Amino acid sequence: MPTYSIQTFGCQMNYSDSERVASVLQRCGFEPAEKKDPDVIIVNTCSVRQKSEDKAYGFIVNQKKKHPHALIAVTGCMVRQTGDRHTSRDELLQYDPIGFVFRIEDTARIPKLLESSFPEHDFSGYLQSPGSGCAEPGLDPERNYFDIVPSVQNKTQVFVPIMQGCDKFCTYCIVPYTRGREISRPMDDIFSECKKHVERGALEITLLGQNVNSYKWKGKKCFAELLRKIDTLHEKGLSRLRFTSPHPQDFTDDVISALAEMKTSCPYVHLPVQHGSDRMLRAMNRNYTIEKYEDIIHRIRQAIPGVTIATDIIVGFPGETEEDFQELLNFAQRMKFDFSYTAIFSPRRNTPAARMQKEFVPLEIKKDRFHRFDDLIKKTSWEYREKSIGKELQILVESSEKQENGLYLNGGRSREFFETYFLSGRPLKGKEVLTRVRARDGYILNGELPEHEERIQRRVKNESLQVLS
Repeated sequence: MPTYSIQTFGCQMNYSDSERVASVLQRCGFEPAEKKDPDVIIVNTCSVRQKSEDKAYGFIVNQKKKHPHALIAVTGCMVRQTGDRHTSRDELLQYDPIGFVFRIEDTARIPKLLESSFPEHDFSGYLQSPGSGCAEPGLDPERNYFDIVPSVQNKTQVFVPIMQGCDKFCTYCIVPYTRGREISRPMDDIFSECKKHVERGALEITLLGQNVNSYKWKGKKCFAELLRKIDTLHEKGLSRLRFTSPHPQDFTDDVISALAEMKTSCPYVHLPVQHGSDRMLRAMNRNYTIEKYEDIIHRIRQAIPGVTIATDIIVGFPGETEEDFQELLNFAQRMKFDFSYTAIFSPRRNTPAARMQKEFVPLEIKKDRFHRFDDLIKKTSWEYREKSIGKELQILVESSEKQENGLYLNGGRSREFFETYFLSGRPLKGKEVLTRVRARDGYILNGELPEHEERIQRRVKNESLQVLS
């Protein structure tokens, strides 16, 4: 059987997309390369910053040297037009190592794109018989991307895309040009996929969309209704429901009420703001004011006591003055963010911001402002973590690594999204465990199992030893 490997760059949406790509490849009769040399290498790209594209290009060059006979294909945010050198004018195809490219919504067309490179492989079964990678028997090349059932690697924590594309057209962002306009999935299809994941053991589901809370169905925005519908899966074992990334313009009161009342809701909200100056927000085409954003955060904190707030910030946007930056610092001080995903402005070709060259901020100034802002965020974000010391947090364990002393170092996230590590006598990956926080190390919390959890650990271990004896 021919083999494949997938390298994913970028956000959670990209990783979710790769699961659907893997599903189609497996349906075609390809298997993961693992220890073998791959026949096909899929590179799922991100173009949010130039650094992301540079990483992808570097990886492609390295892989071509390492696997000279492999066919390299590119998908994700760097691709504009699906096809190969004969059928597409995508500029990526000028790059010699790349065999073909495909937009992620064209994932179902992968078999047709592979046929010429694998003439001896039989692709006919892909269209004629049912398989684990497809929602229905037979997957037409033009079928909706959402109909492809993903090949999920982590069955405990899964990503479910609820929409594609973006209609906001922020001046710095390439997404509307690479992902297209907003398209929402039918609500029943989303719920059905979530239900299947929960039946297979999912404890945490993260809903994905470029502007996830602008989800609409049958002509109306109904993100809160979708959240409440999926929340009913708590009875079947769903513990946590998250989503990313929302837009302030669509963070309405019904969404806040749903988050306050749902059983699966987590006290963590990631709400990108991008800047703390109204002048900069207008230049970014963000369609809200700082006053509006602060009001939303105030209502969230009132409705959900103890909630942690994360945001996205761009430092050094074209035209940003020292006065604008000081407004950003003052704003962040008022907000006391618990997380900030901060980036230095990187011009993306063909976006309005990329054409503001006369207003570009020198790199040295951008770096200086980045570090000044980061120092402020550390103070405010570590403050809440300090308050967690001595308290018990519920951790969903994502990794368990055996140590030299025979114990296991478990790492995961609390419902507040704090990264936390603790030792135990057995691996706890995929389990939710109460952990008492004992110290903070930067952004990371170190914990220990409470006494009642330790007793459970010892009892399980003793029972296991008795069975073995």
